[in-house]
Amino acid sequence: MSINSIKRLSVLSTIFAFATISHGLVLAAPLPNSATTPALKTQTSPVAHQSIKLTKQQRLQIQLARQQRDKDIETLLNPSQDTKFKAALQSRQRIRTVLTSLNLSPTQHKQVESILQTYSLQVKKILSSQASQTTNSVGITSPTSQPITK
Repeated sequence: MSINSIKRLSVLSTIFAFATISHGLVLAAPLPNSATTPALKTQTSPVAHQSIKLTKQQRLQIQLARQQRDKDIETLLNPSQDTKFKAALQSRQRIRTVLTSLNLSPTQHKQVESILQTYSLQVKKILSSQASQTTNSVGITSPTSQPITK
């Protein structure tokens, strides 16, 4: 009976050690060389990491802005880049990953950055309209038109 316990303990400790080591290897993966692949700057905001409840209108506005962003980027790409871009978007890859894989020229890179900044500002504007709506619905009341008398 004690031999089975030792075997089980040994197997479990081996699995734990393997999982720990493999997790460390994944975290230690090298980043792409910035000299060969210019990284697109990302703007992270706390809003992007929060669960946001959007209205149907806000979702539609963001969807339209995203479609416009994609069309604007497509106009900058050559035919082979355009084909890769459309295929990657249909497979739901992240836009920054897709753009990095396209080997954009410096001119294309600058123009894409401008398009992405415009899109980011549009989304922030849509989200800020949501934030102002939630602030007003939290219980802040407007003053009454009649003065309070004692």
